Amino acid sequence: MKKILIAIFSVAMVAQTMAQYDPEALAVLDAMSSKYKKVDAFKASFSQKLTNESAGLDETISGDIAVKGDMYVLEVAGQKIYNDGTDIYTFNEEINEVTISTYDPEESEITLSNVYDLYKDGFKYALIEKKGNGDRVVELDPESRDKSYFKIRMTINAKDELKSFTVFERTGNKYVYSIDSFTPANLNDSYFTFDTSKYPNVEVIDFR
Repeated sequence: MKKILIAIFSVAMVAQTMAQYDPEALAVLDAMSSKYKKVDAFKASFSQKLTNESAGLDETISGDIAVKGDMYVLEVAGQKIYNDGTDIYTFNEEINEVTISTYDPEESEITLSNVYDLYKDGFKYALIEKKGNGDRVVELDPESRDKSYFKIRMTINAKDELKSFTVFERTGNKYVYSIDSFTPANLNDSYFTFDTSKYPNVEVIDFR
């Protein structure tokens, strides 16, 4: 009986290890990442749904983003956020105010500018579902327990395109990001820099 229990435990441990660093999931993630790496810059439209059952939250917002390498311009919730790879400018047109802070990639949120390569550093991964339409569902589990989230679930279609991803936070918040459109673009680096000269009398709050 003891030998049987040991054998069952050993099989379970092997299965758990495979699930943590699933080579099939890695192949799907690598194919997706490679596809987006071939695009120098792109523009995308997306929707974000926030739910939290215990807090009674159910909110949806839409936005647009332009991405080139580590740089991006994000338009969402009445704000336009410029990241030039060094600093982040958060512009609120309604009150004509821009807040400047230093860009720290270690503390940056999960966005369409970094989600394609996120799995490469500090994550376990597993392919949890293959759908009849060709979609693959992959889950990422951060190795660090210091993250505000404990799981990310990605849906990647048969063309290796990211259709959506869901971030599960420890607070109970669940963010679902759906990519509604994706278009390769030719964008100069200057596109990602906030130019104060274009906004007369803008109030600048600098935290750098």
